[in-house]
Amino acid sequence: MERRERGYIWLEKELRLSLLISAGMILTFFAVLYICDPGFRFFWQFLLAALSADGIWQYVRYRKEYRNYVHIADYLEQFEEGNYEYRTETEYMRTGIRSQITEQLERMGNAFGTLRSGLIEEKENTKTLVTDISHQLKTPVAALSMCFELMEDARITDAERAEFAARGAGEIKKLKYLTETLTNLSRMEAGMIQIHPGEASLKETLVRAVNGVYLKANMKNIEIEMEDFKDMMLPHDKKWTAEAFANVLDNAVKYSPEGTTVHIRVSPQISYVFVEIEDEGIGIAKEEYQNIFRRFYRGSRPEIEACEGAGVGLYLVRQILEEQGGSIRAVAGKAGGTVFQMTLPKKSYVQE
Repeated sequence: MERRERGYIWLEKELRLSLLISAGMILTFFAVLYICDPGFRFFWQFLLAALSADGIWQYVRYRKEYRNYVHIADYLEQFEEGNYEYRTETEYMRTGIRSQITEQLERMGNAFGTLRSGLIEEKENTKTLVTDISHQLKTPVAALSMCFELMEDARITDAERAEFAARGAGEIKKLKYLTETLTNLSRMEAGMIQIHPGEASLKETLVRAVNGVYLKANMKNIEIEMEDFKDMMLPHDKKWTAEAFANVLDNAVKYSPEGTTVHIRVSPQISYVFVEIEDEGIGIAKEEYQNIFRRFYRGSRPEIEACEGAGVGLYLVRQILEEQGGSIRAVAGKAGGTVFQMTLPKKSYVQE
């Protein structure tokens, strides 16, 4: 039985019960009136008029209730079919309970629509994750397999065997980096990684981040220059904030040519501290500035595709900073490259 039919039967029963009660009360009133004054003029006419008026009033009230019911049922049926953008006539211009219910239903539809969009996006991101992981793992695994096969060849020289061993070691490092990054991502989203801000030296945190990428920068003859600033104690998680800075520095080194410089600048503001990391690399297209902080997003330029990565580093940076009340954005550098501008609050951030 359809919802409308069930509602019609329910409202019809309510109408009958209401008519029975009101008619009983009218008959009781007129019976008492008749007993008190048997000679009351136009008694039967008044009785029939009262019963008729009551019947008309009850029917009008019933029709109004039924229209309201149908109005709500229309929304619910559309929601069941997945049409969360369903709207009827402009109820917001009216007053009363119906317009209020309509407004609440529209808000509910917007919430459901947002939730569905999020679930669809999450599903697509999961598909992308599986594709990215398989792609990222396929390349180093295939290279490792080839290196070991060639090393087993008795015809190669010791020098060639050493070269293949070195290449294999490089692919193992890539696998280690990839698995660690994906593990951190999954732990962060599962709530297993807890950010615990505490008063700590900002300069020590930055030095810790620089030390994490120093060898990689040295291999490409890239200098990392930190402009001198007065150290300060900030409420932040030393480990994960250093991890965030290191991820930005790692990107700067990864996508910059040899012999360039990465600059780190710190400038205190009234309520927060401004940290800039500027590279002289390939730069980022303006339309990609917001996308680069999305999970699993990687640019389509050949220079980016040639480097290892899963597109989760900057996403983790954003998550770590925002958990502490900070932020991150990317802008174009004056001499090319990219400037990552990050903020951290001077006072402890309490997440609502």
